[in-house]
Amino acid sequence: MKKSLVIAALLLACSITGWSQAKKPTIMVVPSDSFCERNGYVQQVNAMGASSTVADYSRAMKENSDIRTLVSAMGDFMAKNDFPIQSLEQELKRLQTEDAELAMMTGKSGGEINETPLERLRRSAKADIILDLDYEVHRVGPRKQVSFNLQAIDAYSSKLISGNTGVSSDASAPMTTLLEECVLSFKDNFLSDLQHYFDDLFANGREISVTLLCYDNCPIDFEEEFEVNGESYELAEIIEAWMADNTVEGRFSTQAKSANRIRFNQVRIPLYARNMNGRDVAIDAEAFVRPLVRMLKKKPYSLVVGSSPRGLGDVWITIGDK
Repeated sequence: MKKSLVIAALLLACSITGWSQAKKPTIMVVPSDSFCERNGYVQQVNAMGASSTVADYSRAMKENSDIRTLVSAMGDFMAKNDFPIQSLEQELKRLQTEDAELAMMTGKSGGEINETPLERLRRSAKADIILDLDYEVHRVGPRKQVSFNLQAIDAYSSKLISGNTGVSSDASAPMTTLLEECVLSFKDNFLSDLQHYFDDLFANGREISVTLLCYDNCPIDFEEEFEVNGESYELAEIIEAWMADNTVEGRFSTQAKSANRIRFNQVRIPLYARNMNGRDVAIDAEAFVRPLVRMLKKKPYSLVVGSSPRGLGDVWITIGDK
C-alpha cells in the first residue's frame, strides 16, 4: 500500500513539474482597431482588386505618446503577472528592418527579392493572444474621465477570451496611473479568464479552421473514390478520417461539404508537434495540415496540392493547382 502511495506521489510530482515547464502562449498588446479608426491611424490595403482599411499600428505608436505609453505599461503589467509578452514596438521595428534589407538585396544577375503582401503578413507577429487596448477621454460636467476597454482575443480563432471596461475617477493623474487604477478594478476576473483559456488550450488543443478547395482544372473532386484497405471511400471521407486521427481527441466540425469544397471549423490541434528532426515545436494551422498535404501528394492520390495560410488559425488547401 505504501509503495502504491509513493508511486502515485511521484507521478503527481512529475505531472506538476511537466505542467509548470509547459510554455504559456504569448501575448501582444496593441491599440484597438476602434482607437486607430477614431484617431485616423489607418491605411488602405489592396488585395486582389478589393480595397480595405486596416489599423496602422506603426503610425499610432509613433504619433500618439499616450497609446505608446499605455501599450508599454500594459505589457509590463502582464509580464509582472508571469504572462509572456511579445513587444509590438520591437516587432514593428523588426519588420521595418526586414523590409529595408529585402529592398537592398539583389542577386548576382541583378534580380530582386520578390515578396507578395501575403508573404509579408506571414512573417509578421505571431502572438497567440491579442490584447486590444482602447481609451477615450470624456467630459463629465467640469471634470474629465478616462474610460478604458481591454479585450483579450484569440489570434487563431478570433474569439473573445475576456472583455473588460473601467472608468477612472479623475483624469488629472498620469495616463499610466489611470490605466493601472482601471485594470486593478477587474484584474482578478481578467487574469482568471486568461488562465482558464490557457488551461483549455493545454487540455483540449488550439482551435483553428481548415478549408479545402478544388480548382476548376482539377481532374477529380472530393466525391472521387479511392481504395483504402480494400474498401472504396470518397476523398472527403478519407480527409475526414485523417482529421479524426490527427486532432486532439478527434475534435472538429464539418461546417460545409460539397464536391468542390470542404470546410472544417472548431478544429482542435495540439500546441506542439514533432518536426522532421524529432524536436517538439509550436505549430499553427499551416504546420498542422502539412502531413495531410504530403499524404494527398502521394499514391494512390497523386494530386497537385497547395496550402495558403489565412492568418495563424485558418488555412486553405487547394487541390489541382498551387
